Amino acid sequence: MIPVSSLDAGMLYVETEGMPMHTMGVLLVEPPHGDETSAMELVREALEERLHLIPPFRRKLVQGPLKIGDPYWIEDPEFDLANHLSHHVLPAPGARHELDALIGELASGCLDRDKPLWEMAVIEGLESGQIALVTKVHHATMDGGKGAALMGQLFSTELHGEVPAPDEPWVAEPEPTTPWLLADTVRTLLGKPRRVASAATGVVSGLRGLGKKSSAPPEEHEDKANKPALFEAPVTTFNRVLTPNRSVGLCDVPLDDVKSIGRGLGATVNDVVLAASCASVRSWLLARDGLPERPLVAVVPVSLRGEDDHAEGNRVTVMRVRLPMDIDDPIERLRAIHAVTRSGKKGRGGGGAGALKHLADILINVSTPLALTEIFGRYSQIAERIPPMWNLVVSNIAGSPVPLYFGGTRLRQLYPLGPVQHGAGLNITVLSTDGRLCFGALACPDLVPNVEEIAAGFEEEIGRLKGLI
Repeated sequence: MIPVSSLDAGMLYVETEGMPMHTMGVLLVEPPHGDETSAMELVREALEERLHLIPPFRRKLVQGPLKIGDPYWIEDPEFDLANHLSHHVLPAPGARHELDALIGELASGCLDRDKPLWEMAVIEGLESGQIALVTKVHHATMDGGKGAALMGQLFSTELHGEVPAPDEPWVAEPEPTTPWLLADTVRTLLGKPRRVASAATGVVSGLRGLGKKSSAPPEEHEDKANKPALFEAPVTTFNRVLTPNRSVGLCDVPLDDVKSIGRGLGATVNDVVLAASCASVRSWLLARDGLPERPLVAVVPVSLRGEDDHAEGNRVTVMRVRLPMDIDDPIERLRAIHAVTRSGKKGRGGGGAGALKHLADILINVSTPLALTEIFGRYSQIAERIPPMWNLVVSNIAGSPVPLYFGGTRLRQLYPLGPVQHGAGLNITVLSTDGRLCFGALACPDLVPNVEEIAAGFEEEIGRLKGLI
């Protein structure tokens, strides 16, 4: 059994019916050529031969009576691949509208916790002739960076690449007995004071690191004026309590265009993504006479993984960035965002990133999972009465720089979709693959109607910036 970390456990405890905590990927692959194998069979066979490369896909969650003890991952003794696959055929004409509508339906609702926390839908009937694969994976099992890496295990860099054999046969684990779970619950309760003290020490150490005087020259010090205050974010139409409904907006642009914009204006790819996202959300708000006077505040996840970090679960911190809604000029807007992100990156040193993990440890250990679930369930009822700490999430995940293949077919696009939270009903995530930057917006349609307009606005802004450099 593998203990679930505090940060990952938090992803489980905050989940409610109106706030599922799964991430999704929409993969468009070419149809198989000269093969009578059905799409569903092709996917099943490809998954079966690669399951050993994606360990979280065969692990389920177990927890003791009353959800007081720590949760664990075990190798599911009843694992059946068929329980995770579904087949769908789009209604005519099978255009983007029909695909987006089905993805929105699949995004709504929580994953079944009685089995490993993932699903995959195989969708046919697209007018392009392509096959869509829609993955749905709980955020507690992996962060975006780890998810992208594991998706890489699902594919091959060659059309008919060989799959490495498992080092050893997979062995299921028996469910822990009730006496063992009871004993573990007692151990958990007795260990909470020590774990809280240890986590508090980590928080203090991290904060001291942030407070140390830097030997860097003054011009390299963090510009604290660029850091948004805790409740600075203005209230918009999408900063309210979520309903269980979900909708998506997808688009993709040439990755070279995004890179050339960054090079031409001295900015990063992430800056360009933030600027185009800012422009598209700004246009959406303007069209509804809802543009706030203050900048929006975006949460930007930042991976803490090194190149050799293959640990399971979530290894991220976050940066909060102002999005200048008052700037109309595209280049001026991009330069303003670049100045803010450059300052924010300088301020991330000194151990502050580790404080997020330690704070999660404290929260988990001063209470019980059952109590935390109840607390967050009640918070969902009052979230819109509390000033938002941020307005939306904008995430940029590095994908594969080379073509990928799945079951003898080529992956053309991979659109990522991250979860939304009560009080922040819009998530924008981008991922690069095979020369394209794929944009995915997941939203609660009762707060963000016509989210496809935000995707279209992103594509238009990239074209506008490309024409200005």
